[in-house]
Amino acid sequence: MKILLLGSGGREHALADALLRENTAVDLLAAPGNPGIAEIARTVALDANDPRAVCALAQQEAVDLVVVGPEAPLAAGVVDALRDRRIPAFGPTAGAAEVETSKAGTKALMLAAGIPTAHAETHRRASEAKEAVRIRFGAPVVIKASGLAAGKGVIVCHTLDEAYDAIDRILDARIFGEAGAECLVEQFMTGEELSLFAVTDGTDVLPMIAAQDHKRLLDGDDGPNTGGMGAYTPVSLSTPALVDDVTERILLPTLHALRKRGTPFTGLLYAGLMLTPEGPKVVEFNCRFGDPETQAILPMLTSSLLDPMLAVARGARIGSMPGFTWRAGASVTTVVASPGYPDKPLTGRPIELPSFSDAVRVYHAGTSRAPGGQLQTSGGRVFAVTALADSFAAAQRASREAAASIGFDGALYRRDIGWREAARLG
Repeated sequence: MKILLLGSGGREHALADALLRENTAVDLLAAPGNPGIAEIARTVALDANDPRAVCALAQQEAVDLVVVGPEAPLAAGVVDALRDRRIPAFGPTAGAAEVETSKAGTKALMLAAGIPTAHAETHRRASEAKEAVRIRFGAPVVIKASGLAAGKGVIVCHTLDEAYDAIDRILDARIFGEAGAECLVEQFMTGEELSLFAVTDGTDVLPMIAAQDHKRLLDGDDGPNTGGMGAYTPVSLSTPALVDDVTERILLPTLHALRKRGTPFTGLLYAGLMLTPEGPKVVEFNCRFGDPETQAILPMLTSSLLDPMLAVARGARIGSMPGFTWRAGASVTTVVASPGYPDKPLTGRPIELPSFSDAVRVYHAGTSRAPGGQLQTSGGRVFAVTALADSFAAAQRASREAAASIGFDGALYRRDIGWREAARLG
């Protein structure tokens, strides 16, 4: 079995690790990959957002499956191009990927289908968005860039002035580029957030174990919003009854609405949820594995990841397939980031990476090799450090200590990943 994995981040390193741990006979090719992935698979320099280049490589290598990690290649139509050439690909088409690439369109779809979510309005003019805040929403309120913004396009505003400033920054200053051509003014929801992934053939779903992400840069959920500073699983609030409820009231109706729209979704549907007093509501959907939740979730998996992915990519149904199974204990992932992240990360800093036991897995997210071979920082989020243990407290401590032992100048990491769970467990 030859697999082509597209992407270069920590999520893709975790996917590569999971696929190879499941089946050592897999011949794994990653494009473009990263130094961590290069230690376990063959890497090829490639623009993963170029459908023609991806198809040419897949045909040249005669791959049996293409797994698309990031959202950008999906939005660029890589899966559409692969399917046109009858190459099995795990991921949605560009039209289906709009569940993530168009927050405005997806919000309208959810509201029309009666899927539980916050009320919102979409605006292209700053003056009209501000009027909506002042007259109809008030504060606190959430302002979102509609398009892809690398997980950073959501601004929670606690005052009207903060909301006006966020609207100006998104629509006029275009801090998120064309992702901010339109913005959502959205009702503020209270509760804890939960990330639930589900592999889907477009009709049926196989939900995974839920995780909780930590978006803020600093301990105590302080500081600016980021792409994610850590995650943990399992989450004690996520009971089997809750997952069943989300499946029946959110996942399946969403898939039905997407089929009805003419954009059936196959691949990995990621539901970002808020556990409100009225029940779970959708914060957002993503069209791919989340980062850093994937780095926490996949090391816990004890059943096959490849079998359902391959079935979906080949157009088969998964309704009769067994559900995923998971090891006991807990997994905690701590992200180690560059100084200046998320606004202006400083890169090119030499890294000293110690050795760890198999209970700690260090996934490369923003690393490269200098001309002499020295490992160095090359992005905002540099590593995702996952620890597995028999208890949440032990996993939290091991992840934090491993993150602290990674050496590069100015390294940033949170010391409280899973702090709500720690409070619940006493």
